[in-house]
This record gives sequence, C-alpha cells and structure tokens, in this order.
Amino acid sequence: MEDLLYNISMSWTDVMNKIRYWDHTFARWMLRHVYYMFFQLVLLVVFLFWLFNVFSVIEVTSQTEQGSTLEKILRTQSINTTVIVFLLFLNSFWLLYIFSSIQRIGNLLRDLNFQLSRSKIKNIRDRAL
Repeated sequence: MEDLLYNISMSWTDVMNKIRYWDHTFARWMLRHVYYMFFQLVLLVVFLFWLFNVFSVIEVTSQTEQGSTLEKILRTQSINTTVIVFLLFLNSFWLLYIFSSIQRIGNLLRDLNFQLSRSKIKNIRDRAL
C-alpha cells in the first residue's frame, strides 16, 4: 500500500514538473520573441521618424545663404545635434542587444538549474528504491 501511495505521489510530482517545464518554456519564448521584438519595433519606428526629419533638416539647411554667420552656426548646430541623436539611437540598439544576451544567458542558467535539479531528484528517488 505504501508503494502505491509513493508511486502516485511521484507521478503527481512528475506531472507538476512537466507543467512547470512547459510553463517556463512558454514564458521564455514569450519573453524572447514578443518582449524584445516589441521594443525593437518601437525603436525602429522612432528611428525612421527621426530619419525622415533629418532629411527635412538637411534640405532646409542646404537652402540657407552661405554668407550669414548666424545661419552657419545654426546649420552646424543642427548637424551636430543630428549626429548626437544618431549615436543615441545606436546606443539604444546596442543596449537592447546586450539586455537580450543577458536574458538569454539567464534563461540558459535557469534551464541548466532545472535539469540538474530534476536529475538530482531522480538520483535520490533511484537510491531510495
């Protein structure tokens, strides 16, 4: 009778381990494919909006007179600001890539921990029998 109860409880543990595994796999998939893709799309839309505005700024600055000192300063300032914003966008893409890599390493370590704990439980169960 005790063996039957032990096998039922172990089968329940196996079922719960399977549910945890599938839950973890689905959550990892959602995080990897939806969360980061959302931020990449938002960043890409903002970047494209900025790029179209840069073209209009370049067009306006090319139509200014070359003689006025104030216009030269404003043209230089607009170009410098455009370069700075472009570098900030590159930095944002880079940070998104780094965070994605860190998340993948964390998921890999979590999976490794899960597999090792399952094998540890299995070894303990085999020793008990």
